[in-house]
Amino acid sequence: MSSLKRPRRNHLDQARTAHLQERRQAAIAALAALDCLRGVSPTELAVLYERGVFRAFPSGATVIGQRRGFRYLFFLLRGSLQLRLRDKDGHEVLMGVLGQGDCFGEGPLFGKFFRHMSALTQSVCYLLQIEIAALRDELATLPLLTTALRQVYRRRMIDATLARIPVLSQLLPLERIAIASRLQPRHVPRGTLVVKQGEPADALYLIESGQVIIEQSGQTIASLSEGDLFGEISLLTGSTHRATARTLTTTDLLVLPGTDFYRLIQQYPTLEADLRTIAERRLKHLAAIRSDAARARDIERAVNRGVLRATHVLVRDPARCPPGCRLCETGCASRHGHTRLHLNGTPIDRFDVLDHCRQCSVGAECVEACPEDAIERVDTGVLRITTRCTGCGECVSACPYDAVQSVPRHPHAAGPLWQLFHRLQQRLRPSIPLTPTGMTHRADKCDLCFGYSDLACVQACPIGNLRLMSVEDIVPL
Repeated sequence: MSSLKRPRRNHLDQARTAHLQERRQAAIAALAALDCLRGVSPTELAVLYERGVFRAFPSGATVIGQRRGFRYLFFLLRGSLQLRLRDKDGHEVLMGVLGQGDCFGEGPLFGKFFRHMSALTQSVCYLLQIEIAALRDELATLPLLTTALRQVYRRRMIDATLARIPVLSQLLPLERIAIASRLQPRHVPRGTLVVKQGEPADALYLIESGQVIIEQSGQTIASLSEGDLFGEISLLTGSTHRATARTLTTTDLLVLPGTDFYRLIQQYPTLEADLRTIAERRLKHLAAIRSDAARARDIERAVNRGVLRATHVLVRDPARCPPGCRLCETGCASRHGHTRLHLNGTPIDRFDVLDHCRQCSVGAECVEACPEDAIERVDTGVLRITTRCTGCGECVSACPYDAVQSVPRHPHAAGPLWQLFHRLQQRLRPSIPLTPTGMTHRADKCDLCFGYSDLACVQACPIGNLRLMSVEDIVPL
């Protein structure tokens, strides 16, 4: 009886396999028809199909938002949705409307998270959802897909930069696209003079990513970051630059030549009025800094100790701490085996900004120096050292703020029993090792207690004097 059923079962299996193969080919052909994937080979598209999950969202649904969706790349197969972004002032701005053939969520693949971006469906949407972490490991073997996604990323970076600048966020998306066509991208290494005090103005500069320090006569007066612009004062007044602009980190700029700038403000008179308002506000700020020596000193310290490269830092009011109390350091050491922070760091106003990793949001030297790509940025923005660390020490010497340290790979290695065992090993071991010794140390730094529900140092403070504060609240610029 079983021998009679086997041919039919084989026939059903073959039919099922053929049907699945047809569905697979049809799905790959549908992906190939998407505008954002034109030119990507069927082999690479097959990887997307195999890694993807098909999702349906009703009209009015949030696909990505402040707290969800940044783990995924999405391809829009049917329907339409809005991409929205918050500008520097916190106002929500329409970046654009996406339709069939578009993709979004690609930022984390190339280092940019767009945490202030959201995607809301305008109609029923059918999407292919792919986990970023799974795709990132395969990008090196998918060159055509990488090129296609990077082109989308570059366009979206420009769109996001324009949308985040308050004076430009008021324009319609199509008007911002017209401006984008006139912009010239420029990649600038850290420490580069972009404009120099006393020189004539020839362009408006928009910061796409990175940080720029504004100095006048050698004194730091302001710090600018992504979504900011500079150079407008000299263009509007026809005078030479009143200050020097220097990159604090590796920076990507969008440069609008002076001739295009003047055409732009003629076309949009309200834009000129808004830029003049910004210029007047900055001139008042400059006058205030020059008349306040203490504030100028705080800004200088914040620059030199990397405070302005952070979004949040651990601070305390030293006047409130009991004499000799170091319970915050002890709490940190109890959890991690050694302290990752130190009191008496950078004095700013009445605060002591503790010495700890700044979680540099752009151009982190430790990340650039690591040969194993062992330092990764997690969804919260924290830089975390992973198990890929070999203890080479490159990140330790690269950090300009001494925030990374080399520690024993096994915390118990410093104990007396371990030392006795180590001496016995040394006596029995040949004078010339026959095999390479294991890795004894690893890099470590503050990652704001990643993986825990609290901060050990903050919890250890008996009077609640230690807290995590926004840099903008400590060093208003």
